[in-house]
Amino acid sequence: MKDELITRWDAFLQKMAARFEASLLQGEQAVLDSLEENNYDYYASLRTLMAIRSQVDASLIRKINDTWQQQVEPLMRADGDYWADESFKGHQAADDMHERMSLWQYITEGRLAEKYYGHAIQLINRDFFCTQCNAPLQVKKDFFMAQYVACHYCAAVNTFEPETKYVTLGWNVVDSMSALYALQEYGEMLKARSLNPLAYEQAVRKYYEKYFDERIKLLPHTAHTREQDIERKIKQTI
Repeated sequence: MKDELITRWDAFLQKMAARFEASLLQGEQAVLDSLEENNYDYYASLRTLMAIRSQVDASLIRKINDTWQQQVEPLMRADGDYWADESFKGHQAADDMHERMSLWQYITEGRLAEKYYGHAIQLINRDFFCTQCNAPLQVKKDFFMAQYVACHYCAAVNTFEPETKYVTLGWNVVDSMSALYALQEYGEMLKARSLNPLAYEQAVRKYYEKYFDERIKLLPHTAHTREQDIERKIKQTI
């Protein structure tokens, strides 16, 4: 009976792991596809991402615990004292999925941001003209907010009000892209959590240095606060 129960439990966990990975793969594609479906509503696609995460958690991760408590544990307890080791298997599988899910969200948010950025940046890749003399204006294309632009010909000050989709780039979008480009450092930071405090602090610093360097490429006007931003994030993390 013991061997049969363990074999069935192992097969169930393997099935859940395979379904989990397939769900993440399909979920990422669904999130990216949602941008076209909702006319590039970035926050609607973020809600889609969170809905998929909740669905996977309910249908797969929590199912491991429910199946153990309701079906597997009673049979194993009645059969012998080996149930504790098998319980650990289930808890470990669920914990691994939670960590994998967090990484999936981190990466998917970054890829969603990349796709949105590629669309929304086109909204400013066109010519703008002075409202007084119709001369061409030089509008900053990496400053995602309203701008006052002086005309080089007539000196009139023009107010440039960007579209909402473009303004969105300067918030969560560039943050998620910067995080994606620092994915390697992020992974090293996660691994360093189990090391000594100094090693972890060094890994945290490397991550935020990379993160803010990538962010500055997207938001050059934030370069002057780089050091303060890094130190602030390190204090919040450690």
